[in-house]
Amino acid sequence: MKQVVIPVILVLLCVGIARADLWNEAQKLVIDGSSLSPPPPPEPVEPPPAPAREPSASGEDDHYIQRDDFFISEQPLGTHEWIYVHLSKMVTPPSSRTKGEGEFFKVTDGNRYWTRSFWKSHIANAGELRLGAVVIIFEGASRDGVYHAPDAKDNARSGNWFMAKVTDLSDLYKGYVTVSGGYKASPKNIRVLVR
Repeated sequence: MKQVVIPVILVLLCVGIARADLWNEAQKLVIDGSSLSPPPPPEPVEPPPAPAREPSASGEDDHYIQRDDFFISEQPLGTHEWIYVHLSKMVTPPSSRTKGEGEFFKVTDGNRYWTRSFWKSHIANAGELRLGAVVIIFEGASRDGVYHAPDAKDNARSGNWFMAKVTDLSDLYKGYVTVSGGYKASPKNIRVLVR
């Protein structure tokens, strides 16, 4: 009988010690989590870019361009690398009677011009920035070789604007796109044509 009791006692002792050790580990997990590996850090969440502000009640967007503003030029962009465009108001809409030309009042000098090269535009959103897109850019706020959006109404409405085509988007992460002519523009300074 001694031969059976001693091994049984040894087995019970081992099981008891193992259970006590297991109990201590379980308490560590539940009470202080010291045996747990730390949870992975949360994925960084970048807030989506704020969409460009639509025209306000006063009719101006973030570039101080009003709902009834047009950009005009003597000729279309065509094969030019870029052309200057001028902020204007339509006086006479184009018609068959005017051979498709509209009459415009240029905001900067107050003179009237007839042209068939005129465009409405809005501030570009990220999805509209693509290679070959025809864009309008404010020229009056250049920093570090990059054209930035106008920072004041008087600058926007009396400064120079130009039209070009997007030629390179690979530097968007640096805060600019390249347009024909090799010019760099902040995405916040880009307007696209309204069709």
